[in-house]
Amino acid sequence: MSEQVPQKPADMVNVVIDGQQVRVPKGTNIIEAAKCAGIDIPHYCYHPHLWVAGNCRMCQISVKGQPKMTIACNTTAAEGMEVATHRTSKEVADAQAATLEFILINHPLDCTVCDQAGHCKLQDYHFEYNARSSRFLEQKVHKVKALPLGPTVMLDGERCIMCTRCIRFCDEITKTSELGMLNRGDHSVIAVSPGRELDNPLSGSVVDLCPVGALTHRQWRFNTRIWFTNQADSICPGCSTGCSVKVAERDRQVVHVKARRNDAVNKEWLCDEGRYGFGRFLPSERITGCHDNVGGNGFAPVELSQVLGALKGNIKTLTILAAPELLLEEYYLIRQLLGRSASVGRAVVAYRARELGEVERLLVSPDRSANFRAAQAAGLVGEDPEAEYADVLGKIRRKEIEHVLVLGDRAVAQGDIDSALIAGLKSAKTSVGVLADQRSPLLAGVRMVVGGRSVLEKSGLMLNRSLRLQYAQAVVPLRDGTMPEWRFLALLAEAAGVKIVAGNVQQMGDRELTRWYLEADPFVSSQGLTIAKVKEGGVPLAAATRESAPSVGGALPSQAAPAM
Repeated sequence: MSEQVPQKPADMVNVVIDGQQVRVPKGTNIIEAAKCAGIDIPHYCYHPHLWVAGNCRMCQISVKGQPKMTIACNTTAAEGMEVATHRTSKEVADAQAATLEFILINHPLDCTVCDQAGHCKLQDYHFEYNARSSRFLEQKVHKVKALPLGPTVMLDGERCIMCTRCIRFCDEITKTSELGMLNRGDHSVIAVSPGRELDNPLSGSVVDLCPVGALTHRQWRFNTRIWFTNQADSICPGCSTGCSVKVAERDRQVVHVKARRNDAVNKEWLCDEGRYGFGRFLPSERITGCHDNVGGNGFAPVELSQVLGALKGNIKTLTILAAPELLLEEYYLIRQLLGRSASVGRAVVAYRARELGEVERLLVSPDRSANFRAAQAAGLVGEDPEAEYADVLGKIRRKEIEHVLVLGDRAVAQGDIDSALIAGLKSAKTSVGVLADQRSPLLAGVRMVVGGRSVLEKSGLMLNRSLRLQYAQAVVPLRDGTMPEWRFLALLAEAAGVKIVAGNVQQMGDRELTRWYLEADPFVSSQGLTIAKVKEGGVPLAAATRESAPSVGGALPSQAAPAM
């Protein structure tokens, strides 16, 4: 047997940056090495997931022993290297200020009308590294204004600083190469290739990459100032990739969505379907309170106790249709509700596979079921959720199911709602929906309805397709007269004589529920997770199914709830 050669750890080098010694992997550029020391070197064209262009010259540094300054993005760390940044070298600081002044020479300085105002690196760097009046007296070069590059992106050429991030993204990431640069010097401009338009499935990502206001979203152009919005770090519920996003909300409307950097999930990219599709999760007409369609003559207000009373005696044979973007905590409570009742009922999650194009496959999952992995982790569904889901819909259409609970507007995919399904729901002895959308076609089938909340109004845990546990933050204010699915499930359990959540359910909030779940469920409690730990880019889980997970199409086995 040949002797095994031990694997060497990655080569590390020691670098001194502004007097601080930093140990980084060999080959790390100085921008990233400086971050390890808590030093931010200003830059425009550099991006960690794109090749180095080195054309903005903002990241200049001084390296001991070298005759002149160099750029940090294209300088790799070497053993014993001593680096001075703008923090300790006046020469570097003056060079950066001069570079920024040069970049601003032909800029229109139209911050008062620019969509990027308030989150623009040109503004930030001018304030921090220059902050002096322009000395330029000549006529500025005028370029193209408000030019559509495609269905989603608009170009204001005068603001462009030629960082080429957008060009490199289309060349290197999507490999669609729609964009290029024309002309030279101060007449350079970004342009679309002849006969083409910027319309790839990730096209909106170039706006996130643009460090200034040259590229803007056509859909959100001039809709609001960023400082008038409430912003939240959350997770895109469009599919099970679970991209990290920053969502801006104003007056209960999503007015801007930006990708957040998460190297383990989406880098800093976001698909157009997810970015521009947040609005579909916020119905314009809402259901509030509880209602009963008495005799099929229209919904009339009732008390919640009447809805719970109609369900509590039928939990053992209850079929639950669950929306694919419910929280992990809610799937866990469904399992507890059915398991504690020695149920022979079942729950399924809306899941349909779809075909993806070549560019879509870079980021998008072949489903629109954001949290189906969480349903598997909770033991609700098996490895073929699509087959289970189709099986239950078939039984409803054949009028074989007597007691149905619909949790969420997307508990049934839009393409699966037909007259036979509505007739099957109507024929059930008990049919209750926890729905948010007053225009939901499912209202035509259910007997009772409770005003629910959309996924954008709840905070909690999501498990993406790669089994990374992440935290989704509520991005819009709560609406009176509504309740999250988890509260309805807990109250239903109490009405049936069992308690599946510790504490006063009526007084709990989303965060309290998540904290309770992280301690109560053995599936995650052994890892010592906290909300703060999960929010830091997510936590990979070793497995997403339990030993007691049901087989495809099978009934849920009984499961003892944790001690309260």
